Amino acid sequence: MLPGIRSCKGEEPNFPTKWQAVIFRNYGFVRGERIAAVLGCDGETVRREAKRLGLAEEEEATVAVWEKRGYITIIRNNWFLLPYGQMETLLGVTEEKLEFLLANEDFLSLKLGGFKPQCEEVKYLPLNGEEERETEELRKTILSCGGSGRERRAFDFFGGFSGKGGERTPPHADGARVVHGYLTPCGDPFSVGSEDYLPDVLLGEYARQGVNGLWFHGLLSALSPYPFDEEASRGYQSRRKELKNLIARCRKYGIRVYLYLNEPRGLPKNKIGRYRKLIGRTEGDLAGLCIERKEVEEYLYGAVKDLLTEVRGLGGIMTITMSENLTHCNYRPQNNCPVCRNVPPEASAAKVNNIFMRAVRDSGTDCELIANLWGWSSFMGWTEEQTMRGIELLDRDVSVLCVSEYDLGIVKGGIESRIIDYSIGNPGPSEISRKIFEKAGAEGHKVYAKIQINNSWECSAVPYMPVYDLVFEHVRRLKELGVRDYFLTWTLGGFPSPATGLVDGLLREGKSFRLDGWYRETFGKNGEAVQSAARYFSEGLKEYPFSIDSLYFSPKTLGPANLWSLTPDEKQSCMVCYSYDDYEKWISPYPYEVYVTQYKKLLSLWEKGTEILEKIGEEEAGETLLYAKAAYLHFKSDLLQTEFSRCKRDVPGNAAEIRRILKEEEEIVFRLLGIVGKAPAVGFETSNHYFYTERNLAEKIVNVRKIGERLDSEFPSDGTLSVTDERTPVC
Repeated sequence: MLPGIRSCKGEEPNFPTKWQAVIFRNYGFVRGERIAAVLGCDGETVRREAKRLGLAEEEEATVAVWEKRGYITIIRNNWFLLPYGQMETLLGVTEEKLEFLLANEDFLSLKLGGFKPQCEEVKYLPLNGEEERETEELRKTILSCGGSGRERRAFDFFGGFSGKGGERTPPHADGARVVHGYLTPCGDPFSVGSEDYLPDVLLGEYARQGVNGLWFHGLLSALSPYPFDEEASRGYQSRRKELKNLIARCRKYGIRVYLYLNEPRGLPKNKIGRYRKLIGRTEGDLAGLCIERKEVEEYLYGAVKDLLTEVRGLGGIMTITMSENLTHCNYRPQNNCPVCRNVPPEASAAKVNNIFMRAVRDSGTDCELIANLWGWSSFMGWTEEQTMRGIELLDRDVSVLCVSEYDLGIVKGGIESRIIDYSIGNPGPSEISRKIFEKAGAEGHKVYAKIQINNSWECSAVPYMPVYDLVFEHVRRLKELGVRDYFLTWTLGGFPSPATGLVDGLLREGKSFRLDGWYRETFGKNGEAVQSAARYFSEGLKEYPFSIDSLYFSPKTLGPANLWSLTPDEKQSCMVCYSYDDYEKWISPYPYEVYVTQYKKLLSLWEKGTEILEKIGEEEAGETLLYAKAAYLHFKSDLLQTEFSRCKRDVPGNAAEIRRILKEEEEIVFRLLGIVGKAPAVGFETSNHYFYTERNLAEKIVNVRKIGERLDSEFPSDGTLSVTDERTPVC
C-alpha cells in the first residue's frame, strides 16, 4: 500500500505560484502534455509558461530518457508538490505501479520520509500583474545559472569507453570481483531489456578493468510462480527470458551474473487470504511467512529450484537474511511469531540459506550460494557467539560474505565510535570480520569480502572519489588474510573507475604490485601529481566525522541542492534524501564543535589535493579533478547547512553569520553548476537516479536569495555585501 498521508510543513515558495514550481521542476523531464493534464491546462500554455521561466524547449528524446531512467528523481522533486493522483498522472503510472516503485526501488518510500506530505491539487491560473513582475525577475536569475544544457547530457556516461574488453581469462580464475551495474535498476531489472542499462560498451569496460561478476536485485515472486499472491508473479516467464539473455550477454565478456534475493518477503495482511495459517511475525499491515511452516519451506525450495532448472548458467545467488525487509520471523529482534518466537535468530537465518542451498544442489547447476552476513551482528542484537554459531549451522557448500570494515573501532576528534555499514575512509578488516573470515574458512566455507572501492554513502554523488591509497591499503590487508573473492560495491560504486583496475592489478600481481608503478601506468606523465593529490584526498577522507547518522541523514547527499528555510522546518531528515534543520540528528555522536572541526580538516586537505591537480590543468587532470571538486562541494555544503541549521535557532543574534553562510552556499552552487555541465555522472547514483539536476541547483540560487532578501528586510545589515548582489559563476 502507498505510504500514509501526513500533514506537515511544506516547502517555502520559491516561485510566485505553486504551478510554476511544477513546470520548473518537470518541463523537459516529463512530456509537456502530461504536465498540462496535471495542471488542467493545454500543452501550449505549459510551453509558454516554461519559456517565461527561462526554460529551453523540451526535446522528445531527452524526455523519453528521463521518463525511463530518471523517474526516481521526478518522484523526489514532486513529493512535496503534488498529491498522489497528480503524481500518477505526471508519471503516467497506475496507483499499483507507484506503490511497487516506492516499495521496491531500494526502500524509496523510506528515503522520502516514510509518509506522503499532504498536498492540495495544483491547478493553473493566469498570473496577475505582480506575479508577472516577480516571474520576470525570477527568469533573470534562472538564466544567470547557465541554462539547461545538463538535462540534455544526462545519463551520457560512457562516451570515453572503447568497449573493447573482450573475453578475459575464465571467471574466478584469480578470484571473483563482483560489482553492481552503474545504471542497473534496483526495483525490477528483468522487466526491461538489459541493453538499456548494460550496453556492450559498459560490459567491455568492466571486463577490461577486471570485473568478472555483476549482481542484480531479484524478487523471487517476480521470477517464479508465487502461490500466496498470483498477481505478483504475473510475467515471471518474460523476466526469466530476459535473465537468460543477460547471462548470455555477460558470458561473452567473461562476466557471471549473480542474483540478490531477500526472502521470503512479507505480504500485506489483506492479501494472505486462505494462507492465513502461515502467518508468522506481524508488523502493522504486513505479515511474514513463517519458515517453520512446511508449506513456506516447500515454496522457497521449489521456487529457487524451478528458477535455476530453467535459467541455466547463473553465477550465483547472494542472500541477506537480516535486512530492512520483513522476511523470516527473526529478521529483526522481538519476534512475535506464535510458532518460532523461541527459535534463535541464527538458526532462522541459517535455515533460509540451507533451504536455498538444497534447491541449488538439486537443480543440478553450478550456481553458487553466497550468504551475506550483513546483520549477523550486534547491530541486530546478535552476540559474537551467535554469529559463530550461525556459521556453524550453515551448509558447508554455502559461501560466506562479510562486510570487511563492519564494527571497526574509530576515533575522530577524540570521539570514539564504530563503523556500521561500510566505509572507504576507514579501511578494514575489523576484528570481528577477521574472526568471521577465519571461522568460515575453518568450517570449510568459501569466503568473500564486501568492500567499497569507488564511493560510499560518505559521498555518493560522485561516481568515484580518487582515494586510491585507502583502496590499496584495504585490499592489501585482506589479501594478506588470504581473501581472494570480493564484492566491490553495493548499489552505489559500480562505475568502472581507475580503482577497479587498481584492485585487479593488486590481486593479479600480488607482491610484485607497486602502487607508484600503477599510478605511472594509469595516469602516464601525470602519475606523480595524481599520486600526490590522492594522498591528500585519502588523508582528508580519514577525517570525515563518520557515523551511521552522518552517512544517511546529513546534507552532503543532495549537497548544494538541499532547499533551505529561515524558519524551523519541523521535519526529520530522511535517509540519503532530504535534510532539514535537525542537525543534532546527523552530527551524532559528535559534539557540534567536533563535527565542524573534522569537516574543516577534511576540506583543508582536499583543497591541497585539488590545487595539485589544477596545476596540471583541467584537460590533463580530467574527470579526476572534476569528481574531486564535486565531492569537495558536497562536503562543504554539509558543513554550511550544519552551521546554518544551528544559526537559525537565533536568527537575530546570528544574522551576520547567516549572511556569510548564504554567500558561501551560493558560491558553491555556482561552482557545482560549472562542473555538472562537463561531467554528467556527477549527482547520479543508481538506486536514487539523479540526486539533483541543473534545474534543482538553479532553484537553490533562487531559494538562497529569497532567504537573503528576507534577512535584509527583517534584520538590515551593516552595509557589507548582500547575498542578493550579483555574483559571477565560477567552476
